[in-house]
Amino acid sequence: MGGAALLLSVALSAPGAASGSVTVTGVAAVVDNDVPLARDRALDDAKRKAVEQVAGTRVSAETVAEDFQLVSDRIYARASGFVRNYEILGEGREGETYEVRVKANVDGEALKADLDLLFATKPRVIVLVAEQNIGSSRPNFWWGSSGASANLSLLQTSLIGEWQPVGYTFIDPGMLAGKLEVAAPLQTPELSNAAAQRLAADADADVAVVGQVLVNDAGPVMEGVTMHAYHAVGTLRVVGVDTGKILAVAEDTGVAAHIDPNLGGRLAIKALAKKIGPKLQKNLLEKWVSEASSSREIELVIDGVKNGKDARILERGLTESVRGVESVHVRRRRKGRAYLTLKVKARSQDFARDLEGHRFEAFSIRVNDVSRTKIAGTVDRSP
Repeated sequence: MGGAALLLSVALSAPGAASGSVTVTGVAAVVDNDVPLARDRALDDAKRKAVEQVAGTRVSAETVAEDFQLVSDRIYARASGFVRNYEILGEGREGETYEVRVKANVDGEALKADLDLLFATKPRVIVLVAEQNIGSSRPNFWWGSSGASANLSLLQTSLIGEWQPVGYTFIDPGMLAGKLEVAAPLQTPELSNAAAQRLAADADADVAVVGQVLVNDAGPVMEGVTMHAYHAVGTLRVVGVDTGKILAVAEDTGVAAHIDPNLGGRLAIKALAKKIGPKLQKNLLEKWVSEASSSREIELVIDGVKNGKDARILERGLTESVRGVESVHVRRRRKGRAYLTLKVKARSQDFARDLEGHRFEAFSIRVNDVSRTKIAGTVDRSP
């Protein structure tokens, strides 16, 4: 795909795309005369193209134009899971390529729900940024000895104003007072990734914006003038709670001039936030979506699996019908409980939602508990 314009033109010219049934041709190169491999890759290419066509009818033109790469990455990673079934209309080798013409039935509603989630669901954010304005002898930060403070930093207030309207949820430090216990080693303005991860996890956040902002007096704007220039320098990073990894980094400077040092410093911090906020959000969203589509291993423990038939139904349904599943291994079954190891292209929370929404041959699964690496559920045999 060359870009958003191509996706949109395909959507507008595909009369069957809205219904979810499309006819496409998949192509793959024949390498080292390995025709079977080329055929498999051509089929994968056809499935991806079918999903892309249906996606073009289910996502607004504005969304595709602004976030094409995110849409494309999501489709590439999970295309096979959206194709309910397909019929091969023709296939064959043409020189050094293999072509497969396919009529595919794509689950358009599931695709729309998945793409809606991609753009609607953003991580829960906690801001762990220490600020030191002109006149302060040390940085101010809300996670000090009191455990939590209701005072929002200027940077946090600015981020909330910019990020909240596009779907981000922020943890309010004031709501954590009396609930969040901050150990003495964590009562410092310079938090390590591990410390930020721990505080964010205790606050039920998905990511933490971590760093420091320092305001410097750069001196008079010009000679003989009482107005000074103030520089707010910020170095920020976003830490993921699940993994403790850095998801995004940004560094910038905000500048403001004023006759009052404190007010000048505050204006400089606000100027910094306007510059660094969009940059940080863009990098975070790209990484957030990428991690949602990356492969990971999840342990699945299901109660109520009566016999081998139930286990086979569960394994087959997971392998063939639940989106994002790459492999399934039933490790053991004991006293009505099945233990499985899955490799999936989704965060555990996203996969748990897909699992609970799927109807297997004789039952569904009620999810009871979800963590980063484990999902526990129970067989539900109600109609």
